[in-house]
Amino acid sequence: MDWEAPVDAWYVFLAVSIVSVAVAGVVFGLPTGPPPDSNQAANAIESVASSPTEASATWAYEAETVVIDGPTIEMENEHGTSHASAEYDAVVVPVNDSDRLENIARGAAFEAEYADELDDEDTHAVQAFLGELETAYEKNSGEPMTASGELVVRQVSVDPDGDEVENEYESATLEVTETSRFDNVREVTLSYDGVSGRTVELNLDGTYTTGSDLSYSEDRSFRFGDGSIVVSDISSPDVGFAGDPPLSYTVDFDGIAGADITWSGTDLGVDGTVTWDNEIERSAEFDDSAPFVEHREDTDRYHVTLVIV
Repeated sequence: MDWEAPVDAWYVFLAVSIVSVAVAGVVFGLPTGPPPDSNQAANAIESVASSPTEASATWAYEAETVVIDGPTIEMENEHGTSHASAEYDAVVVPVNDSDRLENIARGAAFEAEYADELDDEDTHAVQAFLGELETAYEKNSGEPMTASGELVVRQVSVDPDGDEVENEYESATLEVTETSRFDNVREVTLSYDGVSGRTVELNLDGTYTTGSDLSYSEDRSFRFGDGSIVVSDISSPDVGFAGDPPLSYTVDFDGIAGADITWSGTDLGVDGTVTWDNEIERSAEFDDSAPFVEHREDTDRYHVTLVIV
């Protein structure tokens, strides 16, 4: 029996083997699954963001990274990348890695997460909430975020009038704290109790007992909201005569935005004190021009849509 194969058969065998390996390589290089369904993700977001009332939704998906930028969403896994946009012009806030915002997105009440701000007379809870949203929006929008496998979407609304910042109060007293032996003015003290950061300028005018003009000015910034200004050694430059009461005074209160005020009088004598008090009205200012904030006239509330990927 002849066991030898024709020489041409080896070439044919080799060629077939090479082609088979090449074809197998192409087959193995093909995707074995679909890319993420970004359309479904966009639909989930749109259904919540466009709702006329508060709403929420969750959706399980397979992806490695997710990018949300305004109304658009990009999802990527080992099989490819997909893009979609919500038809409703919704600008949502990806709140990944923001504990309180994530809690709200998962169903926690705004009042529970911002209880400290609601109890604080100097802090407005809605202002703090919008500030955290702005931080999350700037940090996460347009950036790849590690996918958790579950998309969580929630539209919430907050009442801008549901919290108030209490007004502040301040007072001052002005008195002659030292006199000459003839009961003329040697020293004047202004005591202030009120608002941290207040700058106060005290101006005294009048005459010395000699009849020449008297003028003094002192100022101080009260970092912690209280303290005093002392104008001492009031005496004429020539022979040291004291101030002739009563003196005129002007007190300028500055350093608080929108609350500059002047207190003045002509009745500062050596007996008694003159007093002043003031109420500073405060209100929170909201930046509702942010793209993710929608102020709805029918509810008179701010509506925002939070997303966790």
